[in-house]
Amino acid sequence: MESGGENARPWLSVLVPVYAVERYLEACVESVRAQADAGVEIVLLDDASPDRCGEIVAALQARYPDAIRSLAHARNRGLSAARNSLLDAARGRYVWFLDSDDELLPGAIPELRAIVEADAPDLVLCDFRVLRERPRWRHRLHGESHRRSLPRGVPALSADRHMLVEGMLQSRQLHSWSKIATREAWRQAPFPEGRYFEDVAVIPRLVGATERWCHAPRPWVGYRQRDDSILATMNPRKVHDQLASMRELRGGLSAIPGGLDAGATEALEYFCMRAFANLARGLPRGDAALDDECRNAIAAIFPDGIGRAVDACRRRGWQLRAWRARRSLARKNWLQ
Repeated sequence: MESGGENARPWLSVLVPVYAVERYLEACVESVRAQADAGVEIVLLDDASPDRCGEIVAALQARYPDAIRSLAHARNRGLSAARNSLLDAARGRYVWFLDSDDELLPGAIPELRAIVEADAPDLVLCDFRVLRERPRWRHRLHGESHRRSLPRGVPALSADRHMLVEGMLQSRQLHSWSKIATREAWRQAPFPEGRYFEDVAVIPRLVGATERWCHAPRPWVGYRQRDDSILATMNPRKVHDQLASMRELRGGLSAIPGGLDAGATEALEYFCMRAFANLARGLPRGDAALDDECRNAIAAIFPDGIGRAVDACRRRGWQLRAWRARRSLARKNWLQ
């Protein structure tokens, strides 16, 4: 059920699905409240969390009744269903999905408002910072204080979908929380319920709903790196979902009106080849059914083989990357 009073229509809805994050939830919400103006609504959805999250949501809504609305699922339905329910309830012109263990960094909302008031893009991409319990120098050396959602040098405002696709795939940052879009654009990209890797699957529809976009080259989100992340705990179901999302990514982007130019196509093929190579290195040997599924997915995504993707790597001087990718796939016997 929903609680919270009716206000004038907000310009931004920050949507926060909540599940098993009692340690981080209050900090997440306070990071939004600290910089939100009167035109920002925060909508929290308790997805039948097994911990104290329900109590924390109720306390936060009572503390900020004019800014926070709360929803709840009677049973746990997963991240995609939670996001879809939140989107149905959102009233803002723009929508920003924020994971409940992450935080908005200071200045994010005012900077976003300046962009949307000046240019009114359909989509805004932001950079992020990695939050760790015990950050070390090697994390800083790896650039975790500023991870880019797009490479350097993109224009402030663009209508070039090829550049958008190429940039997102080159950076390999397809998460939804770094993409603030109009409510209408997000409604054309519903999340597939009951699946992992849902962010990858929605990218084609979100791109298809975008006419004008821009990149804010400053970290706006503090992304919390946890040991129980999806990639850190892979299993056959997650592999199946990842393969499904990769097929949808390849098919959906290729079907965008006008198709993809050479640069975007090259970036898409490299993204997929690298994803398969990482799977090959991370999965244990001996699961024939899983090997068959991966082999079939590669054949579907690369009907002419991976040769063109390997050649593109070599042309860019990535000889070692090309060799490692082909070697990893060949060792698993995934190439036909």
